[in-house]
Amino acid sequence: MDSRIDKYLNTNIKDLITEFNSIQTELDKFEIGCAPCNLGTCKLKDVVEIHNLNEVDEKKLITNIFKIIFPTETFDIPRIGKDKVISKSVSISPPIKLLVDEHVLIKRVLALIPRITETLDLKLKEHKQLVIDITDFIRNYADKYHHSKEEDILFVGFHTTFDIIEVMIGDHILSRKYVSEMLKAVDTENTELAKENLLNYCNLLTEHIQKEDNILYPWMDRNMETKQVGFMYSEFLKINNERPEIQSKYENLTSKLESLYLQK
Repeated sequence: MDSRIDKYLNTNIKDLITEFNSIQTELDKFEIGCAPCNLGTCKLKDVVEIHNLNEVDEKKLITNIFKIIFPTETFDIPRIGKDKVISKSVSISPPIKLLVDEHVLIKRVLALIPRITETLDLKLKEHKQLVIDITDFIRNYADKYHHSKEEDILFVGFHTTFDIIEVMIGDHILSRKYVSEMLKAVDTENTELAKENLLNYCNLLTEHIQKEDNILYPWMDRNMETKQVGFMYSEFLKINNERPEIQSKYENLTSKLESLYLQK
């Protein structure tokens, strides 16, 4: 392989986009949205492989990217992904489906945040409680119940250098910072600080869930062995059975919030 090809295939995608802006346009053609990513440390070759492109599309994308980097040269483009690409329409495995289902409840809360911030006033006792309720949902459902399954079980099961996992963990860490700022805002009755961090969290998790549902989870499903699927599902169910009240508790809270804000 030409050393220049190897160099750029192993370059962080955000660095490439910064140096060659039109590369994002090429990625967009294949629905690869790297620009909004918080870290952007995924290597170009990993970005291509994880999006499960067929051989024709993969070659077209890499060829177009190298035309941008070396407009006057032609390269023999190597195959990055697997020779046999599994269909994107394959049904997801039980442990991944469980995580996707948990995303549904989180997305219901995320959908309410913009409406909540429109009228939020932390001088009002009920609005303070509202933010406390949201942070409780985030900390105990989205984080301790859902993200812990990913960090302690799912991600650990993948011995990989793919930086997208580090990106996901980075999102988790940043989300915890936003929650801490929300609680600080409640203590100081700082409405603007609360609004800012609620919206930051909403934007972060919306993008985060899209990356997991559409990119990371499908890639993991394609690469999990049957034994691994069974182990992860068993471990996920163990967590659920240890805290059987969690799902119903936060579904009820979400329904309560929806009854207050979806009518407005």
